[in-house]
Amino acid sequence: MSGSPDHQALFRLGIDSQQAGRPDEARQRYEAALRAAPPSYDLLHNLGIVCNELGDFPAAREYLERALALRPDALVTLDTLARICQDGGDLAAALVCYEQALRVDPRHHRSFAGMGWAFADAGWEEDAIRAFETALSIEPDQLEAINGLGVLYRRQGRFDLALARFERALALRPDDAGLRRNRAMVLGALGRFGEEEAVYREILARDPADGDAHFNLACVLLLTGRLSEGWREYEWRFTSRQGDSIRRPASGLPRWSGEAVARESSGLIIYAEQGFGDGIQFCRFAPWVAERFGRVRLQTREPLRRLFERSFGAQIEVVEKMPDERGHTHHCPLLSLPLALGVTLETLPAAVAYLRGDAEKIGRWRECLADEPRLRIGVAWATGKRGRHKKSFELSPALLEPLFSGIDARWVSLNKGVPDPAQAAALRRAGVADWSDELADFDDTAALIEALDLVISVDTAVAHLAGALAKPVWLLNRAESEWRWLVDRTDSPWYPTMRIFRQKQSRQWEPVLRDVACALRPLIRR
Repeated sequence: MSGSPDHQALFRLGIDSQQAGRPDEARQRYEAALRAAPPSYDLLHNLGIVCNELGDFPAAREYLERALALRPDALVTLDTLARICQDGGDLAAALVCYEQALRVDPRHHRSFAGMGWAFADAGWEEDAIRAFETALSIEPDQLEAINGLGVLYRRQGRFDLALARFERALALRPDDAGLRRNRAMVLGALGRFGEEEAVYREILARDPADGDAHFNLACVLLLTGRLSEGWREYEWRFTSRQGDSIRRPASGLPRWSGEAVARESSGLIIYAEQGFGDGIQFCRFAPWVAERFGRVRLQTREPLRRLFERSFGAQIEVVEKMPDERGHTHHCPLLSLPLALGVTLETLPAAVAYLRGDAEKIGRWRECLADEPRLRIGVAWATGKRGRHKKSFELSPALLEPLFSGIDARWVSLNKGVPDPAQAAALRRAGVADWSDELADFDDTAALIEALDLVISVDTAVAHLAGALAKPVWLLNRAESEWRWLVDRTDSPWYPTMRIFRQKQSRQWEPVLRDVACALRPLIRR
């Protein structure tokens, strides 16, 4: 590479630091070299790599893009930039990189594998499968593609195919903990929970700090009703990649773990985490801790704030933004309260209703529906999820049309958001009322639910809300159930008014909806 002697020396020192595993020092030296002379491809590429190692992804992306401006056919840079874009959620930019790499080398199997993951993250599953299969047609032992197919087949509920792919991957890399976890999750989806658990415990025997194995073990324990150990393992959600974007609260207070405190002089801040359904399910523990602390402040997300304020009254202060911690002595993440309280299936506080809607709003909805002689049923078929999880959790209004037309009830949509034209047409044909424009938050939705006779919902916050309001609620549950709904139960210890209708095969909703129709007919006759 050309440049001044100082520039070249700094560049070589940067390489030495990078090879010695000191990325901070390497970045400083590379950036000093960049200031000393015009940039080169090698310098910009190396800077992008060390910034990526340091977690400065915007800088990594900028340097790699600048490197590609100097050498557009650099496959290693294209591949690295694609991964950074993909991890950052910019799937379109990642695909541009992969397409550019394939123009350079049409048999670049890593690009086909990367495209497969990008398609999978976007929810384009058949495109993802074709991309992975193309990678394998070029390189039969392409591990990423084999694993990717396993992930896709598991997501689609094709568990035997998924298991075969993960076992093939493990034959190539038998000690890979990630592949072993993937295989274990398929065993669990097949109902082989003992085998699944054994895999996680074997991984932890080798590496006790494997957060993903701890988190997956927690889910198995909670799913099978072993709550005491499950809550302990669930604390690993903050360090597990399987826990998606769960973040530990940035609190300066000591964490409360259930120890006795001086009630009058103590105060607890409960921090929200995860989704709206989690907030609704676990806020039931706030009054429990209010009996132990002189002051309790519950931080939550804005769409839940008004509902929680009304339901908990003066007993608990509810705030939306990160609170000022002065005047409080402890903090606790919301989903860590069961661990602190020692909750088991036998001691689970299942008394409902622990949330209540606005009486005036409820009255208006009841007046709106007063002349309706038929059963008034609210239905939620969408979850708000995007990309890879959407197809597993949801069903379409088109699938619900036979239920709407076959059951003479007053159907009311409880979904938020504007349906696409095809969905809107299906709702109009079925005569489903859609008042979603009048539902600004969960407080509004709670009032509408209170005016209904029954709620039927997929696994989303609406199901939790109906259960917390003590409204009869029928849950349309996936075959690969969330841990909170336990195994093979048609009831829920969390919500006494809930009835669970479970898929027998992943993504096969028609049999579930036939069971729902059969269960509805006696109610309609009465």
